[in-house]
Amino acid sequence: MRPVCVPCKREMACSKTGRVLELLSPAPDPYELWSCDEWTCAGCGAVVLSGYGRHAMFAALTDGPDYAALRAYEAHVNNIVTIEV
Repeated sequence: MRPVCVPCKREMACSKTGRVLELLSPAPDPYELWSCDEWTCAGCGAVVLSGYGRHAMFAALTDGPDYAALRAYEAHVNNIVTIEV
């Protein structure tokens, strides 16, 4: 099911697959990297991330070097969104 923009009353369109969402814990260390899709409303331009899997792609505590390498690459190509949880 596609997300719906409530103000515009329209379904959003998938604008990019394979976006990376980085979740940060309250501590200064990164926490997890998730793969998701980006959806955009054609009416107002609102953007949401959705379509997460059941598990993170990488967790900083268990996948240290792989986590750092993927994060560095995704940041370089401007494909990462970081939030605090």
